[in-house]
Amino acid sequence: MPDARQEEFLNLPFAEKLEFLYGLPARQKRDLILSAPEAERLVQSFAPETLFYTLKEIGSADAGDLLGLSAPEQVRWLFDLDCWDKDQPNLARMREWIEAMADAGRKRLADGLMELDLELVSLLLRQYIRVHRVADPQDSADMPSDRFVQFDEHYLIEFIRHDSIHPHLLEFIEESFERDYNYFTALMDEIYWGVEAELEEQAYQFRSARLADRGFPDYYDAQSVFAYLNPQTFAALRAQYEAPIRDAPDQADLIAPELAPALPDSENSLFNAALTAGFAAQGRRQLRSEMAIVSNQVLVARAVDFGDFEAVRRAVEMTHNYLNLGLEHLAGGDLKTAIEHLRDTHLQLLFRLGVSLTIDLRTRAEAVVRRFGLAPGAGREIPYLDSPYREALAGFLERQPRYFGGLDRKGAVVARDFRTMRDLHLGYALLEQLHATPELFRALLGLDIAGAGFRAQIAGYDIRLSQILLTAFARAIIDGLLAIEPLEAGRLEQARTAMLTLGARPARLSEDFRRRIDEIMAARLDEDLRQRATDFVNSCLNLLEEDLGGIDPARPIDPRFIRSLLIRK
Repeated sequence: MPDARQEEFLNLPFAEKLEFLYGLPARQKRDLILSAPEAERLVQSFAPETLFYTLKEIGSADAGDLLGLSAPEQVRWLFDLDCWDKDQPNLARMREWIEAMADAGRKRLADGLMELDLELVSLLLRQYIRVHRVADPQDSADMPSDRFVQFDEHYLIEFIRHDSIHPHLLEFIEESFERDYNYFTALMDEIYWGVEAELEEQAYQFRSARLADRGFPDYYDAQSVFAYLNPQTFAALRAQYEAPIRDAPDQADLIAPELAPALPDSENSLFNAALTAGFAAQGRRQLRSEMAIVSNQVLVARAVDFGDFEAVRRAVEMTHNYLNLGLEHLAGGDLKTAIEHLRDTHLQLLFRLGVSLTIDLRTRAEAVVRRFGLAPGAGREIPYLDSPYREALAGFLERQPRYFGGLDRKGAVVARDFRTMRDLHLGYALLEQLHATPELFRALLGLDIAGAGFRAQIAGYDIRLSQILLTAFARAIIDGLLAIEPLEAGRLEQARTAMLTLGARPARLSEDFRRRIDEIMAARLDEDLRQRATDFVNSCLNLLEEDLGGIDPARPIDPRFIRSLLIRK
């Protein structure tokens, strides 16, 4: 009995079946296709990329049923995308796909392999056979039958390798001989006469031309998708291009290219919401197809192996993230405005806008690094910054700026692409805090943290700016003197009593301590600097509270486990 989803699918018209399949996990997609009476037509209506990445997600070992329904042209694309390592054919992957194709029988196998470039098939077969030209038919009469096969009087085929696909290749050679003798003789001649380097070069050129026609540009041309444009003049730049045509009628029975399964983390993005709410089925297919073209450029520009499914998924996710970032910037988060911009903007321009917004952030991060007396290219991490400042700044400074997930509440402490304008706003806010930090330490403590002398003094020590600041605050509370002098271990109890409310756990910084810090800052900083430095100071105070607040007040403080203060050994 079919389940509700399958029954819904089976009752749809053909075109709506294609739309229904978009974005489903590969195995669900396969099961629905195989349940349909027009399964072969569905598979052959897929764009080559769609079928390829569906099969990759399933895995070649379980892909035989769908592969057996595919058209020969789709098989050729499968080999184009998966069976190359840069400019070298990957014969191991070819063997995997041939084994999967063989499940559908020798006719389907021959259909697919005969569609490939002759040079590529020759390179594979050279691993398995040696071709001998026969001058006299009698010469081959005594050849052992377990090693030699002869189909006509001109060629004697010697098998030099035996593995799981050896029988399938024998069937292919036999089928090609019976089906198209001209093809058979051309193949034998290529194996006999061909020079391996020339065969590889010719096959690579044929493949490259097909990839270019399909939206996979040359490596150097692909870099343009990451080219900077000024976000402030984006409207004027967009006006120079002819507006795209959305929702145009299209009779081609093709689903839009789909380079990866649906991305769960992006389901609620403004881009996806605008795509769903603002466009009919045909418009959505056209936009997905255009998005796939941009994704293809990203794949080539980043030199991603098309056969590395996880790397491809990350590239497609990057494409979505920058499109969403650009759209949020233009629309200010408003869905109706986002739909209008999506209707009027080529996706490559929108992608470049998203990229450029992060490049502007990187430029700001470089200016902050210079405020610390460092060259942006000298090193991405400033070791005496606290987390998450250190990791976030390092991510902003990357060639393709990255967002540090630790800035989010409950965020994973890994770098990722910028996804939303909120990410950018948090990035700029953090940079503003860091921008004020050198002034803060100079005005408050007379310490030049941007000077070479400071860096030399702390070199080789695991010291953070927060420890310097908090130690000075602790000295001010217990000694009445704002000084950068490590605390004696024996005075930790005194410092805790002066700074925290005791009794409840976890303990909190006392109101009296916070009031005293405010008074110190008001006395030493002008109002502008005080406001700009407040968030950084509060982040340091939070570290102090977390460090000391959870300690049992009935137990003595072990200085070995205190990380927020400098302690004299």
